[in-house]
Amino acid sequence: MNRPTPAQKRCPYCGRHYTPYIRAAGTQKSCGRAACRKKHKLKTQIAWLERNPDYFRGRYIKVKCWRESHPGYQKEYRAAHPEHATRDNRARVARWRKRKRFRSDIQDGLRLKVDGILRIMSG
Repeated sequence: MNRPTPAQKRCPYCGRHYTPYIRAAGTQKSCGRAACRKKHKLKTQIAWLERNPDYFRGRYIKVKCWRESHPGYQKEYRAAHPEHATRDNRARVARWRKRKRFRSDIQDGLRLKVDGILRIMSG
């Protein structure tokens, strides 16, 4: 059985024409390129947050109360799912290293600027 091919659309992010996925032809908004999907996701998230500004406010109090009424939950979960804990720890270390690298780049840049200013002032 041959299905009809959906009409081509123009991606609003890169401007290229693309053929939408057959099952999402009516709702697909961007081409399949990762950069365009990322832009579309960011745009939709911003729009959602504008429509629901209070969604995340006050959430910590609910979480804190739940955690107090379920003591030891995380410890038990980690013991039952060691692969999740391992993956989470690796990701945390990777994020920490990335932030550290970024901060060192900033410090190096500041040091170079200060050295340049001092050289200009003394020269």
